[in-house]
Amino acid sequence: MTGFLRLLLTFVMLGAALPVSAQTIVARDVSEDATEAASEPKIARDGQGAVHLTFVKPVGGVDQVHVASSTDNGRTWRVRQVTTRSVPSRYPTMAAGGSGDLHLAWTTYEPIGHVYYARLSGARWSTPQQVSPGNAYAGVPAIAADPAGGVHVVWYGIRAQAPQVTTRHGSTYEILHSGRSGSRWSTPVVISPGIPDSINPALAVDGSGVLHSAWYQFDLRAYQVQYTRRQREWEHPRRVSTGGADAFAVALAVHPDGRAYLVWEGRGQPTRIYFSEGRDQWTGQQPISPEGRAAFSPSVAVDSRGRVHVVWESDGQLYLRRRDRQWQGSERVAAEGKNTHPIVAAHGETIDLMWTQEIDGRRQIRFIALGAPGAAGAADRSALWASAILILLALGLLWQWRRRAAVARR
Repeated sequence: MTGFLRLLLTFVMLGAALPVSAQTIVARDVSEDATEAASEPKIARDGQGAVHLTFVKPVGGVDQVHVASSTDNGRTWRVRQVTTRSVPSRYPTMAAGGSGDLHLAWTTYEPIGHVYYARLSGARWSTPQQVSPGNAYAGVPAIAADPAGGVHVVWYGIRAQAPQVTTRHGSTYEILHSGRSGSRWSTPVVISPGIPDSINPALAVDGSGVLHSAWYQFDLRAYQVQYTRRQREWEHPRRVSTGGADAFAVALAVHPDGRAYLVWEGRGQPTRIYFSEGRDQWTGQQPISPEGRAAFSPSVAVDSRGRVHVVWESDGQLYLRRRDRQWQGSERVAAEGKNTHPIVAAHGETIDLMWTQEIDGRRQIRFIALGAPGAAGAADRSALWASAILILLALGLLWQWRRRAAVARR
């Protein structure tokens, strides 16, 4: 019996050493909206390959912006609090610059929202700097760093002398852009001309330094997806979505060659995730989430091989769908708890995914680095296979031990 137990323990230890899951817990006791707003980039990898995440966690009952960093591909994390004021700070967004610096923007409520910025250079964060001017509302920024070292932020807010148009919110929200050169921010410009009430912009930059932005905007009937880009100056926006149903929760990814990819919620019966892509011309909108199942909070990334990765939430679970020449089936990523507000990002061929998970009333940030297609489901499948193998080995060894014991008693 002693030999059997020793051998079984050896197999169990070997099974425990198998890479059965790449999912890790980054931080515990985070805010309900810790990773909300997929229009905002929240994952960045620096030149050394370290991965950085930004999210919201309460400190002393007040929401504060935090950044978690990992130098071992997400196995272990160092978490730092960036904001410290006694007023809430939410909706962080982050980008990595070519020099290795991290650039962070967020909304601080004073009590009206204002957009702030800080930079991590070396080991220290700079003093937060207000980017949005004046006292009018500004919030939910998105940030990007261009190849020349410039930093850009877009947000939605209210500007002085905006046209008076009746909107659902009763306010005249517009999308504004400001760029940083040296230590100064440029005067914000409106990039969403037309009927106001433009919400939650996304921002990305391609390999040529062209800026791309998208948001949803009211057209007096419904909210529609709008897209624009800036080469030398911002182009007039183009409408991407169609139909009379509202389009919300727009997310954007851009390949280095300049091709852009958009996903959003189409508020039908039920709400589904829609996809479109384009450079100078846009494809028609395509539903990519399953029919008959409500889906929300989409996020999109495109890797260096041009493969598109879209993640969304449905009934408290996360689903990832990939397109490599053609769309593959959707894979369930998380296997337990309630999972919301996923964010996906690409770095080379690596796909990083973070989200908020709630188990037994406690919320935490989860992370997984995905490699080849199928890796999301492979994590759960490998765990099942490892467990099955251990059980079969244990049963086989137990049968052998009992057989030998029976022979010895004869």
